[in-house]
Amino acid sequence: MTSHPLPPPRRVGRLVGQLAGPRVSHRVAHRAAIAGLLLALLGSVAPSVASATPSTAAAAAAASAAAGHVPALGAQGPPVAPRVTRLPIPAVAPGKSGAVSAAGDRVAAATTKVGIPFDVAGVTFSGTVPAGTSIELRTRTSQGWSAWVPVELDSEDGPDAGSSEARRQKAGSVAVAAADSDGVDVRVSNRGGPLPRDLTLSVVDGGSAPADATLAPEVPQDTQAAPAVDGSTSSGTPQGVAAATASVSAPAIVSRRAWGADESLMPCQPDPLAGFKAAVVHHTVNVNTYSAAEAPALMRSIFAFHTQSRGWCDIGYNFLVDRFGRIYEGRKGGLSGFTQGAQAGGFNHVTLGVSVIGDFTSVSFPSAVRTAVAEVVAWQADRSAFDPASSVTLTSGGSTRYDAGVRVTKPRVMGHRDLSLTSCPGDAAYPQVSGIRSSAASQWRAGQYAGRAGGYTPFPAKRFLDTRSGLGAARAPLTAGGTITIRPPGLPSDVTAVTLNLTTTSATRTTSVAVYPAGVAPRSSSVLNTGPGRTTAAAVTVGVGAGGAITIRNGGGSVHVIADLAGVYSTGSSPGLVGSFRRVLDTRSGLGAPAARIEPSRPLTLSLPGLPAGTRAVNLNLTVTRAQGSGYLTAYAGGSRRPATSNLNFVKGQNVANLATVPVGPGGTVTIHATAPTDVVADLQGVFVLGTGSRFTPVSPRRVLDTRYGWGTGYGPLDGGRALAVSVGNIPGSASGVAMSLSATGATLPTALTLYPTGSPRPVTSNINVTPGQAISGLAVSGIRSSSVSVSSTSGSVAVIGDLMGYYGG
Repeated sequence: MTSHPLPPPRRVGRLVGQLAGPRVSHRVAHRAAIAGLLLALLGSVAPSVASATPSTAAAAAAASAAAGHVPALGAQGPPVAPRVTRLPIPAVAPGKSGAVSAAGDRVAAATTKVGIPFDVAGVTFSGTVPAGTSIELRTRTSQGWSAWVPVELDSEDGPDAGSSEARRQKAGSVAVAAADSDGVDVRVSNRGGPLPRDLTLSVVDGGSAPADATLAPEVPQDTQAAPAVDGSTSSGTPQGVAAATASVSAPAIVSRRAWGADESLMPCQPDPLAGFKAAVVHHTVNVNTYSAAEAPALMRSIFAFHTQSRGWCDIGYNFLVDRFGRIYEGRKGGLSGFTQGAQAGGFNHVTLGVSVIGDFTSVSFPSAVRTAVAEVVAWQADRSAFDPASSVTLTSGGSTRYDAGVRVTKPRVMGHRDLSLTSCPGDAAYPQVSGIRSSAASQWRAGQYAGRAGGYTPFPAKRFLDTRSGLGAARAPLTAGGTITIRPPGLPSDVTAVTLNLTTTSATRTTSVAVYPAGVAPRSSSVLNTGPGRTTAAAVTVGVGAGGAITIRNGGGSVHVIADLAGVYSTGSSPGLVGSFRRVLDTRSGLGAPAARIEPSRPLTLSLPGLPAGTRAVNLNLTVTRAQGSGYLTAYAGGSRRPATSNLNFVKGQNVANLATVPVGPGGTVTIHATAPTDVVADLQGVFVLGTGSRFTPVSPRRVLDTRYGWGTGYGPLDGGRALAVSVGNIPGSASGVAMSLSATGATLPTALTLYPTGSPRPVTSNINVTPGQAISGLAVSGIRSSSVSVSSTSGSVAVIGDLMGYYGG
């Protein structure tokens, strides 16, 4: 690396109103009194799943409440340890009992237990479920015994078959919510066949804490917009600028910390996902009479039953909603990322699960519940970039309704029974799912970024941001999670998008950088990947927010950021993109210029033949190869002065590619300057022609492809010589092209990736080059056919990620 790898620099969310219940049950008060007594006698009680007494934290919180100290809303103290009690369900000898099930079958195994407080009950057993087996359960509260409830088995809920979580799970039933119960009665029928082995009843006491009665949701902090840092050289907001609406806001959510999750109960970590393709609505069954203060104990009890009795990694649902409309964080990691649940067997790897705590077989979801479910679905749909009103084709991993490998087309928001043979989410609630879908879709549409189509105007490249020198922002590297929101100077009032070259240097760790319209909450996307010891550049085409501002966000560590403006899209500009994809320069072979390296003292002026009349700029994918040293490369209009900017940085012996949108000089010329001797390959990837061509419409950057998680395609890396078709979705069918940030990582061999229209022959051009151990990103512009593009790799295997930035035409 040269000493000058770049040209010289010229809430926590607000808490919402509480929904505490009108009373604290007699059992809660009894628990607190016992806890205080035990604390006085023993000094401390270590939290334990098997412990028969409340945790020290609960006792301390009870004493604090008695003294008049109310815990902060949504900020529960140490976790509350639930107590799990397991009881065998013995077989009933023939003739010993005349009991029959609701279906008229003889009861073959049964148990009854009274005098033990619990909030959730369920059944576990070994092996598979013998045909004809049915389980019924009833619970006792101070109001007496409930009706018998059929208990569904894990063939409907649970991890996907073949997953590591499925291999360690224990067979069993759903968790039956039964707040403030002290008696349980279970009966098992088998229609004369064999009983499941090791039949066991698990009852879970979720414990209590004073914070339960004052619990209130919070808006997740990770989703809040960062304060703006305006580096604009002009003041005020131009009139008529293309405004951007904010993405769907996160609803208020009770965090795991707030509801008292004891993270030590998790036996393993759930698998991460790139996003969800659909949402599934559930109910938990049985109790509808719990108070708001009792809901956190139900959460803790379901969590303990799923992890301690069933052996799952975590609570099965991604989110839960109580009957008062409060939303709870379920599976860990769902507030800032995406986590695979255990809620719709065979479809967990593609669906979000939202469960309502209660039984809605004969009672409909209350209005507050419908609102809450729609809010969390709209928010997650926005983060995953799908329209809740649309349909999707999913491939089953094996469920009770669909065999493994079966492809089914379903609404994006559906009930559990749409995927499995189950009554969930209840006969009364299921008809309400369509209304939830409509409400979520309305919220989703209202929150979408409002980009407008525009023509392109190229600029002589101009630097507007450099954190090394303090240009446009503070003179300091961008830290982990840090953002810079800036309006490049000199933008027209009708700007809709900008093209820029983004460069990073001095990274302290491997990181990714995202760029998106200001005011739009970031989704999973990136335009540049880099790491220590690397200076990395990437072309970016991105929509703008109010005032023409964009936001740049760093993922991890700290890194210096440099940005050079190359041009703008605006409603008043007429040049549009005309597809033209061909290799125009290869200094190794003499294509387009003499066969000789570009030398620092001898820039190459390339004449581009066959350009249409009125061409104002071109997209050139530039690749440096066989470099004799380290340096940078700059492309600019022929006959013009070289700008103090760069398009890509390289080191000796490395193949590096980057897209450059370059104005053309007289005779359709472009000049290429390199600061170290190197060969250069240039692929033409479109021309901007006055009065014709396709206009560009920006979108909020969204991930449409990730082979690491099977997002937009099947699981697994892309093998050399194979083409992978990707549907970009949610753009007009008449669109003629796309701009996509293409990333590659995990390459087994040096390889080149190419993006092109699905169904077309693979062109000889390439978009990005990657070697083993690298993570590389670059902007790719491609034609599109039937809303689909294909990507191919030349050798080895490699993971490929694609983020849509916008589309042409349509």
